[in-house]
Amino acid sequence: MTEHLKTLLAERDEPVTITVGYLKGGTGKSTTATLLALALARYSDLPVMLVDADAVNGTSYEWSELAGEEWPSNVSVNYWPSMQLPKRIRDSGHTGHVVIDTGPSDAGVLRGALSVSDYLVTPIAASPSEAARLQPTLAAAAEIGVNRPIDLSILFTRTKPRTIALRESRAALSDLGLNVLDTDVPFVQLYSQAYGTVPEDLGVYPAVLEEILNGSDDE
Repeated sequence: MTEHLKTLLAERDEPVTITVGYLKGGTGKSTTATLLALALARYSDLPVMLVDADAVNGTSYEWSELAGEEWPSNVSVNYWPSMQLPKRIRDSGHTGHVVIDTGPSDAGVLRGALSVSDYLVTPIAASPSEAARLQPTLAAAAEIGVNRPIDLSILFTRTKPRTIALRESRAALSDLGLNVLDTDVPFVQLYSQAYGTVPEDLGVYPAVLEEILNGSDDE
């Protein structure tokens, strides 16, 4: 799997720009953004910029600060919870991959992030109520998608395997025509204890990244 991921990234003409966004809190957005950034840094030769655009929590920026000297030198982190986010990214001079961690309540920042992104990854809990709460996020993506194609992927997080809730939630979102990733993030200590560290084991996130890239290549 990791060799295939390396090949996918090496064969791209342009770096990857991913927004992790869902206009609701508590679904693992910062964990997803941080571990995707670390996966990009580990399996690509390009530098990575992780942008924390969450004005409420700032979790991914704090994560990198807590990691201290362990934080990889090829992953820069910026705290930019601003409507000027697209301009700041363009003016940064960064030429590698970008991962943007957006907050739970600012649709304007989410739209700004999507305006410079190729992919939107939406972490979501396996609950029937989640589908109804997706609408504001989908609306923001649709608004930007008129002028810029964006690949949307739904990522189930904090899952318990083989549960009715997971199966029914997956089916409900698939029935809406949404791209639901086959890979989901299980509810295990690996992820809950990763905060403030640079874990050697990135769990399922390399597989998540590979599936996102494969999905766009298959279209």
